[in-house]
Amino acid sequence: MSENTLAGWENKIRSYAATHKLPLDRTVVRRAAKKINRNFEACNALTLTDDELIARVLQHSDPTGEEAVKNVMRERNQAAAARRLAA
Repeated sequence: MSENTLAGWENKIRSYAATHKLPLDRTVVRRAAKKINRNFEACNALTLTDDELIARVLQHSDPTGEEAVKNVMRERNQAAAARRLAA
């Protein structure tokens, strides 16, 4: 880990966002950097990498995962409705 300053975290977050194609504005980057910087010592005890720390703070949706959950829930709801109608 190189720089664990506020500016260093902002740079790491911008790099992470570019790698993962996340559109982040300046305010989001700044807030995430402050949150990581504030909690760095506690998170460092968990032996997380910089990318893992950033991923924990930047909670972004995964369209593939979201779609998978919707499909499973739809199937479960349809099965439950079929059981109710059959009874």
